Amino acid sequence: MIFGYYGERLQLKYLDELKKTEGLTDCVTAYIQIAHPVRKGKNKGTIDFAHEVFKEIESRSEQGCWALKYDIEKFFSNMNHRVLKNAWAKLLDNTTLPTDHYSVFKAATKFSFIYRDDLRLKSHDFNRRAGFDERYLAEIRKTNVSAFFYDPVDFRNTLKEGKLKVHKNNFRNKQGEMVGIPQGLPISATLANLYLLSFDKIMLDEVVVKRQGFYRRYSDDIIIVCSEEHKKAIMELVDNTLEDIELNVSPGKNEEYFFSNKDVRGVSKLTSQLWQNGRFFDNRPLTYLGFEFYGNKTLIKSANLSKFYRRMILAVKSRTKRAYASAYGNQTINTALFNRRLYRLYTNIDLDKKSITRNFKSLVPNQFGDYVYRVQKNEGEFRSNYFKYGERASEIMGTNSIVKQTRRHRTIFKQAVQKYAKIYSQRYKF
Repeated sequence: MIFGYYGERLQLKYLDELKKTEGLTDCVTAYIQIAHPVRKGKNKGTIDFAHEVFKEIESRSEQGCWALKYDIEKFFSNMNHRVLKNAWAKLLDNTTLPTDHYSVFKAATKFSFIYRDDLRLKSHDFNRRAGFDERYLAEIRKTNVSAFFYDPVDFRNTLKEGKLKVHKNNFRNKQGEMVGIPQGLPISATLANLYLLSFDKIMLDEVVVKRQGFYRRYSDDIIIVCSEEHKKAIMELVDNTLEDIELNVSPGKNEEYFFSNKDVRGVSKLTSQLWQNGRFFDNRPLTYLGFEFYGNKTLIKSANLSKFYRRMILAVKSRTKRAYASAYGNQTINTALFNRRLYRLYTNIDLDKKSITRNFKSLVPNQFGDYVYRVQKNEGEFRSNYFKYGERASEIMGTNSIVKQTRRHRTIFKQAVQKYAKIYSQRYKF
């Protein structure tokens, strides 16, 4: 709660700082809300940000252009504490941090943590990761508490008894100095943008203003679109400016793509070439924010789509096995009920589903004045549908290539159902 409070205060000051420099608010796209110019009440998302980059490349296609992509090496765990502290103080118009801000700074940089896996049971089955003590957790939930311990006293006693190990910040730079912050703190996103504020200002001035380039940063993903004339100078600038704030580009993660119009079977098409090891590789797409841009078409990143299909098939396998095992143990469960169970899973990825019920936890005082978690149900917009995401991407980017890419999902799902229904019906003799 304290991190969240100070994170919000810093975020407001950070946004005010962005507005002081014309064009800077366009360059930073992660961890801030950017109102969509067309969809009222909506903010821009990764689809919009990727589309803007691809449109910029298309607008420069006549002369040809370079797209330079960078990924900062272990960004959160490599943040230099001195650089972060100075940037924090400068945002507050101070030379040093006020006492309260300094306390928050120390808590974020000299942090302690425990591993979630240390809370698991120590016994393992078939070399799998052990589960948690569900019986113990169920007893805790009876007190209206959703946690691994009854209360802070229970947690501290567990530490005193040596049953749980506390770890300290173990991020170190080459000089052995402590660096880095946890990625998941409520204040981490704001500190990430704040840390790179000076870098963003230099990129805006040197790349966009002086060299008429295009610069965008989404967290630690950097992309620059520029001409051949300025490519070398910009690449040196990026390396040197990151080095000034104690950061580096991830080894092998900087990619160079050249986009130009080429005659393909009598038709002029925008094509993508990857420059690597002193030579060009044709038809290699620029991968950015989950999309692959070939110049003449845009697709969802193939690795992401394959990962989704694997998860979907694994879910079908798991639930099919569970359903047949339940029916085998209780002969009153018939195959019709089993079919409904499978189709209930199917509706969870139905493209026609518009909303979903979510559970939200909030801290509220009970009759004794103690704060406990209360679960509230809320009907909200359905956002977790991967194929709905693909449809929206196709609409925003003005292409049907993404819809074509995902059109076989129903067939893949039904094939998985048939495959595992056959396997487990034979195993449980249905």
